[in-house]
Amino acid sequence: MSPTYPRASYGQSLPKWLAFGMPVAMLIYPLFLLIPALNWEAGLNREYGLMENLTAVFLLSAFVIYLRTFPLRIGKYHGCWLLVLALGAFVFLGEEISWGQHFFGFDTPDDWKSINRQRETNIHNLSGTVEFIFTKVIRGALSTGCIVGGLIIPWICTRLKPTFVSDNMKSFHLQFWLWPSLSSAFVGILANTVGIPAKIANHYDAVLPTYLGLQVGELKEAFLALFILLYAVTQYYTARQLKPAQ
Repeated sequence: MSPTYPRASYGQSLPKWLAFGMPVAMLIYPLFLLIPALNWEAGLNREYGLMENLTAVFLLSAFVIYLRTFPLRIGKYHGCWLLVLALGAFVFLGEEISWGQHFFGFDTPDDWKSINRQRETNIHNLSGTVEFIFTKVIRGALSTGCIVGGLIIPWICTRLKPTFVSDNMKSFHLQFWLWPSLSSAFVGILANTVGIPAKIANHYDAVLPTYLGLQVGELKEAFLALFILLYAVTQYYTARQLKPAQ
């Protein structure tokens, strides 16, 4: 009789309402705002819109879940990875809310206003190299990771069905816990494709509806944040199943 192995991270089943229901609702929501009677965000600063706040909620939730998973870590390398992920979610969250400025309304120092493109208390809007690293390099790497790590590699693993656990079930290879769940692929695809209509429109000098045209960047960030949250849930599920054995 062959042994029953724990489920690797790429094969974890995530809550359908979070992995599929939430992103569909996020896609539909902007369409309601095209109806004047339903557009409660009209005249509202975009930093206080629903997508911006959802992004913050996703990142805060991911940060908490990464820390909650740390005591269940699968070896020292997994523990280090969880701390890196928690730090990344925390920085992303801090930058997204301008380190509390959006909620507490404190003023940006004059020196910072002169170098910040949006005159906010954050780093990713600093003109020059810093902004390029945050908006192009880091966001580009995360977007690529959503496809490569969230779709391609998990899909290959589900077909090959490799064994990433030792015979004594005491040692787990890095690939056992590293990859996102294939269930998060839908969100990863949306994060990489939601901006395509705007790019096509810009190419042909066309004009999209105001909300979709101006807020597509916020929607993309919300999908990226949701992907990070799904990865956090995946890490928790993967580590939790091993707790009785540990």
